[in-house]
Amino acid sequence: MIKIGIITNIKFYEKTLPSVIPSLLAAGIEKEDIHIFNNGHKEYRSIVEDGITHHYLDHHSNENGLFITVLEKELYSEYWFLIHDTARVGPNFKTLLYNIPESKPEKVAMTTYPSCSMGSYRYDYLLTQKEKIFALKNEWRLAALTNEDIILWKTDPRPVCYNGYEEYCRQIISMDDNWFGTSTKRITEYYPSLDLYKNKSNWGQYVYIKSVKLNDPSSVVLSHDWEDDTENTNPFKYRKL
Repeated sequence: MIKIGIITNIKFYEKTLPSVIPSLLAAGIEKEDIHIFNNGHKEYRSIVEDGITHHYLDHHSNENGLFITVLEKELYSEYWFLIHDTARVGPNFKTLLYNIPESKPEKVAMTTYPSCSMGSYRYDYLLTQKEKIFALKNEWRLAALTNEDIILWKTDPRPVCYNGYEEYCRQIISMDDNWFGTSTKRITEYYPSLDLYKNKSNWGQYVYIKSVKLNDPSSVVLSHDWEDDTENTNPFKYRKL
C-alpha cells in the first residue's frame, strides 16, 4: 500500500542512511518497502542491497528526485511516502503512517505548511503532476527551497494532514544537536503526527522570506542577502523553514 522513499545525496548518504534505515526497520517497516533515492551520481542505476532498493540518480533534484524517478521508471505503489535522510522515526511510526483516511486522498501531509515535502502521495496523483515534476529536474540549492512542498501544499487540491493534526505540529526538542558527527549546527524537531524526528540544518538561520502574498505559499521569494532587509522590517525574516 505504501512504499517509503528516502531522499539523500552523494555527499551525505554514508552518514545519514545508518541513522534513518534502522529506525524504519525497528518501527516495523519491511525492507522491500524501502527505496533510497540518492542524488548526484554520473549515471542511473538501481540495485538491491540487503533487501533494500537503492536508486542512484543521474541528476541532483533534492527531494523531487523521488517523484522524478518514480514516474520515469514507473515505480508503482498506491502511495509513496517521502522522508528525508536526516529523519528518524519512533516505534509508532508505521501505525500512524498507515492511518490513511478511507476516502484515499491524493496526498496526506505530515503537517500543515511547511511540511518539508514529507507526506504520502498517491501514484495516480503524481501522474497528474508529471509536467510540473519533470520541470524540477536538477533544481537544487536555493531553487530547492522554493520548490519544497511544491506538489504537496503549493498545488491544489489541499492535502489532508496525518492523524487529525490540522495545525502546525512541529516541536523543537533541541537547538544544538548533530546526529552525524559534523560541525554543522542542527536542531532536532519532533512531529507527533507520525512519531518522526528530523535533525535539521536549514531552519531559517541563513535564509529569510523576502516576500510572500497572504494565503499564497507558491508566491514565496527567499533571499540569502540580509542587506535586502537592512531596516529589519520584514516580518517573515525569521520564518522557520
